Amino acid sequence: MAEYIKREMPDMNGSGERKCYYKVRTYSNLSSKDFIKKICYPGSGLNQGDVAKVMCRMVDEMKRWLAEGHTVTIDELGTFSLSIGVMDDDEVENFEGYGKKVNAKRIGVRSVNFRPEKQMVRDIGRMCKLHKGYESPNNRSPYTREERLKMAKDYLSNHPFMRVRDYEAMTGLPHSTAANELRDFCMQPTGITSEGRGNTKVYMRRS
Repeated sequence: MAEYIKREMPDMNGSGERKCYYKVRTYSNLSSKDFIKKICYPGSGLNQGDVAKVMCRMVDEMKRWLAEGHTVTIDELGTFSLSIGVMDDDEVENFEGYGKKVNAKRIGVRSVNFRPEKQMVRDIGRMCKLHKGYESPNNRSPYTREERLKMAKDYLSNHPFMRVRDYEAMTGLPHSTAANELRDFCMQPTGITSEGRGNTKVYMRRS
């Protein structure tokens, strides 16, 4: 029996409204090795080594065809396709061509999309028996969004750059909420911009 949990959404606009969403609690991850064992149960007539080879071959072929611009559909499972985007997180041109130009060097593969078959979703829905689990509220910052923006600007007036963990410590926001809010500040005329990606990403005053 699966368990669902209630989680509070980050208040990105500082409205004070406590919206929530629901997700399934993850008990564990079934590794590829364990998954193959489940497929090759006693009496199935399947060999674990052969199934492992087929799965590895399937993944290799999927990579190749996705890389060439195709989508891949596996019956009763779903369709896989590429997700691309600008990789440097810098300014980009709009549809009319104004802004920093985008060329092939700036665009790369960001992720792989998966769209499950409708019948698969329906089948899982029939098999899934949910019961209520715990509630998970967000750590709430004692400051408003406007106050947090001023704190960020004041910090950057005295420091060459700011990291997410610096902003997190100042404002009391959870790490993911702090990162999302800083990213939002960079997209608005706040005077804040960013450089780098991932763990090396920092925020600075826009020159």
